[in-house]
Amino acid sequence: MSQKKTPEQIHADAERALGDARRALEQADEFYRDQGLDPEKVRAVSAERLGPKERAEAEALFRQDLEAVESEMAQELARQSFAAPAQSGGIKKMRPMV
Repeated sequence: MSQKKTPEQIHADAERALGDARRALEQADEFYRDQGLDPEKVRAVSAERLGPKERAEAEALFRQDLEAVESEMAQELARQSFAAPAQSGGIKKMRPMV
């Protein structure tokens, strides 16, 4: 049984994931500051050490993740489009009063 998510729920989940990532980056910056390092300089040194091979590998992994997310979203939208629509209340059958 799959859990049906509305586009709004998917968007909210994505926003939560982005918020988590931002908090993780802020915590990393705070860690660098606590160690007496400038976060910008740490990122610059890390970027210099990242060669073309590593950069290409990181981009390939990123693209794979992005394709997986897009595929999952397309599958979920297809599942929801084929799901039975909610039954309307319609006219209720009259019941005799006792």
